[in-house]
Amino acid sequence: MNSRFPLFRKRDLLVFLLAAVLAGVGFWQWIPKSGAPVAVIEQDGQEVRRVELDSIVQPETLILEGEISVTVLLEPGQVSIIHSDCPDQICVNTGTLTRPGQCAVCLPARVAVRIVGKIESGVDGMTG
Repeated sequence: MNSRFPLFRKRDLLVFLLAAVLAGVGFWQWIPKSGAPVAVIEQDGQEVRRVELDSIVQPETLILEGEISVTVLLEPGQVSIIHSDCPDQICVNTGTLTRPGQCAVCLPARVAVRIVGKIESGVDGMTG
């Protein structure tokens, strides 16, 4: 190796560090910031109600009438489907929803309950 041409020069190191910092800032901006959880309750594809779960002081039930009746329980910090007249009861067995991204769906009744963040993150979808 020739000592006149070192493997890394100072400006190469500076460019590398600058690129690493920019990548880190970009990654930080990409992370979803969900804020307070908001329950969104939909029936037949239409939003029925939107509730900030942190603002609930006492439990509240919401009965969605239709061919198949569904009862949704809103509690401080959580939401769940507690009763449905559907035959399979998958929506009831989903349990309590507490975090953005979680959802419970009753397909026969065409009812969906999901939790979203108060601040929209711009993320199109999530799994998990």
